[in-house]
Amino acid sequence: MSGDNHRLEDGRPAGEGLTLRYLGMVEVGEWFGVSHRTVALWRRRYAAEHPFPEPDVVIGRTPGWSPVREAEIRAWERARPGQGAGGGRPRKATH
Repeated sequence: MSGDNHRLEDGRPAGEGLTLRYLGMVEVGEWFGVSHRTVALWRRRYAAEHPFPEPDVVIGRTPGWSPVREAEIRAWERARPGQGAGGGRPRKATH
């Protein structure tokens, strides 16, 4: 888990007649048309300067996010530094 002030604690049972649904990296990747490996890469690559939203649950070592956080995660992706950030490589001068 990232973030110095982020806590991890054991989850509580959902209660009788209730199952809580969380989305894994596969489902999050489907929102953007990328693989779960890409989502994992985003979480590592941008951890310092643009951290991915912390998961709501961890099952084993697998993170999960509540479906109601879709807008937050989409906003993170829109603000993600992408290819070409900083202008890219200078173009050759054409005469």
